[in-house]
Order: sequence, then C-alpha cells, then structure tokens
Amino acid sequence: MPASTADRLFDRLGKGKAPPVVLLLGADPYWRDVCRRKLEEALVPESARQWALGRVSAADVDAAEVVGRAQSQPMLAPQQVLFVGDVEAWEKGSDEKDKKLESRLKALTLYFEDPAPFTVLVLEAEKLDQRTRFARLLGEHALVVDLDASGADPVALAAAMARERGVELDPAALHALVEATGGRAARMAVELDKLACYAGESRRIDADDVRSLVVAEGTAEVWELANLLASGERGRALALVDDLLSRGETAPGLVGAMAWMFRKLVAASELPAGTNQFQAARQLGMRPASAQTAIAHAHRLSRAQLRDSLVALAEADDRLKSAGKDERGVMQFLVARLSRPPAPGERRKTR
Repeated sequence: MPASTADRLFDRLGKGKAPPVVLLLGADPYWRDVCRRKLEEALVPESARQWALGRVSAADVDAAEVVGRAQSQPMLAPQQVLFVGDVEAWEKGSDEKDKKLESRLKALTLYFEDPAPFTVLVLEAEKLDQRTRFARLLGEHALVVDLDASGADPVALAAAMARERGVELDPAALHALVEATGGRAARMAVELDKLACYAGESRRIDADDVRSLVVAEGTAEVWELANLLASGERGRALALVDDLLSRGETAPGLVGAMAWMFRKLVAASELPAGTNQFQAARQLGMRPASAQTAIAHAHRLSRAQLRDSLVALAEADDRLKSAGKDERGVMQFLVARLSRPPAPGERRKTR
C-alpha cells in the first residue's frame, strides 16, 4: 500500500484538490488530530460544521450505512466530511463475517468507482493487514496518509508546533525539547502546551525553561536501552522493550526514538578526540550529561555497527507499516539485530 506523509494531504488541501477518500493509517495521535483539523478547516466553514461534519465508528456501523451517508447531500452546506474510525473492524471476520466482508467490499468498491462529489470520506485505522483484499482496496482508491511516518525532522516539527501556539523557542530550547521527548510528536505537543502556559505574555521559552519543566523520562529509558545494546545485553534489552510496550509505548514511536538516538550516536562518533561534554553538547544539541553519555556509547560501537543499526531501524519501521506483522516480534528481531556482537576487528577502541 503506497503511503504518504501528512504533507501530501496538506498540499492537496491547499490547492483545493481534496481527495474523495482519505485513509489515516497509524497510531500517532498528534498527526491524526492535525489531519482531522486540517480537513475540517479546509473543507467546511465553521458555521456549517454542526451539519457538515460526521463521525462514526466502523465498530458500530457497517460499510453500506456509511456509503449511504456519504451519498446523502448535506443540509445547509455544499460539502461534508465524514470521519469513520476503527476501520480495522471491517476487515476481520469468521466464516459468517466473511459474508459480511464480501458485502462491505462490494459496497465500498461501487462507491469508490463513483464517489459523491460533495463528500470527503475519511477512513481511520491504527493498523491494517496489507495482505487482505480490504487493505488493497483502500490502498488503490484512497489517499493513504501514514501517521507513523518518521521522516520529519523533529527539530523543525517542534519549531512549527511552537509557532502554532504563538511561542518562540531558541535553537537550544528546541534541541532540549526534542531530546527530552525523544522527538515524539504527541509528547512534544503536550509539553509545548505546558511551556506556552508557563511563558505567559513573554511568549519566549529558553533551554533552561525546557529543562526545568519537561521530564525526560522517555529519553532516559532510550539511553538505558542504548547502554544495554552497546553492552550486548540482549536479554535485558528485550525485557526493557517489552516493558515499554506493555506501558503503552507504540512500536513505531519506540523505533522513532531509537532512530533519533542512533543518529546522535553517529554524530557523537564523528567528534574530534578530546571533545569534552560541554563542547559536545553544543555540537550535538544536547544537555552536557546526555552528550557525555552519547560519546561513551558511540565509542563502544564500530562505525559499521552504527551504520547497520540505522539500516535495521529503517527496515523495522517498514515492517511495522505492514500491518500483518506482529509488533512485538518485529521489536524482538530488531533488538536481537542491534545487540549482535561485532565481527572480528569491527569494534572500535574507546578513546
């Protein structure tokens, strides 16, 4: 299923070319809310939203009913947006439900071939099995927005989120925020709301404000994981990942945080010999203590290991986007790969 980042959807909306069917696919709550808001603002005037915005769950209504609503002209508005959540419910089934699946596929296929010109149908799912006919049908006819895409620069994203809230973070503050949150969009949004309240009328936030108000618990755990991987302690690393998943961390979010961490390790590995933690902090955009940690871990891994780790993380990200994959299985395989012992002569000497 070809997927895009949210920017492609925003570009279409900005040009007045809204797709008739959109699939918001993924678990990231920040990007889901942003996409919903952009669709509402671009397509339905605020005065008409009481009549021209619809929200239903696929767990409660079937496809034929949704198609019927999409084909019904909205009252007092030229265009409507219909959000359908929990679309995963439509792809699952036993033998009896398989008959329902055939009915759903038929209803959706007929609608996709001739969508109502006054409706934008927005389907939402955290995960779909890409092997099913249902997922392939959506992939062929909908603009698929990958909510868990990790390609956005987290520093640039943090700056944009700050502008939306009418506050300004200096570069050091932006880096401190990304470090404290692991670059996870949903967490940055929550912390920026808190920082914006703290800033008051000044609307300015510096790095000390971030360090005082943002608890870097998620990042501490990611660095603990880095330590276990660098030490080759596979069992403990697997246990930590399992614990994070059990506490509600999403696998794509965890992979994104690990990718951020390994990019910092690569940058730390390229610093000149003798660089102290304060010099490293400025160059890496991190707190001095974290910069020292990054240097220590980076020098325990070879360049080949660091490079292979980034490749492994990218491949894990791709696997997680194939919804038929077991997330815990993907994460276990990733940890096993990242904690492998170095090949002979591969490990670097600690400076």
